[in-house]
Amino acid sequence: MHVPEPTRRYSGSRVFLQLLQRAHAPELLAYRRRNLAYHRPFSPAQDERELQVAEQSALIAGFLERAARDQGYHFGIFLRERGQLVGQLNLNNVVRGVFQNAYVGYSMDEGHTGQGLMTEAVGICCEVAFSVLELHRLQAAVMPWNLGSIRVVEKNSFRKEGYAPGYLKIAGHWQDHVIFARRNDQELVSPLFGDVPGDGPLP
Repeated sequence: MHVPEPTRRYSGSRVFLQLLQRAHAPELLAYRRRNLAYHRPFSPAQDERELQVAEQSALIAGFLERAARDQGYHFGIFLRERGQLVGQLNLNNVVRGVFQNAYVGYSMDEGHTGQGLMTEAVGICCEVAFSVLELHRLQAAVMPWNLGSIRVVEKNSFRKEGYAPGYLKIAGHWQDHVIFARRNDQELVSPLFGDVPGDGPLP
């Protein structure tokens, strides 16, 4: 297993992933403030008092500590042309041993949805998870009405595994989720990097 280097960029054709650094705190703050209303239906209830630079810096420091302990990896999604932060993509709750699994969560800037950028970012993330971190399985939980996110995971060869009633508390309510997963040993479908309506976030 090779731990992702903090400053390394994992690039696709239009975006790259990089572990969030404390220097990204102001840009992360602007991203979260700009998308507060858009992300609210998809996200756990947020304390808006946390939307300060110092709190974002502390949050990122916690992300980096988890990465150092191989417990989770929190990437920024950046446009290759301008280096602008347009989303987040997390590998949460990494479990080793006989499981070798992580949970995928993501969000995209409202102004950059519907362009297939999240589909590309998740594809890059899968490559990092399987080739760098040597995980066996990735799981994604999607609310049934979040059709944009369902398209994202399906285009990246995630397969539906089941339905979980009241799975996560999102926007203050226990929400049903469809469970998708992808393994590193399964036969893959060809990803279609076209327009993806919505590109809705995952928790």
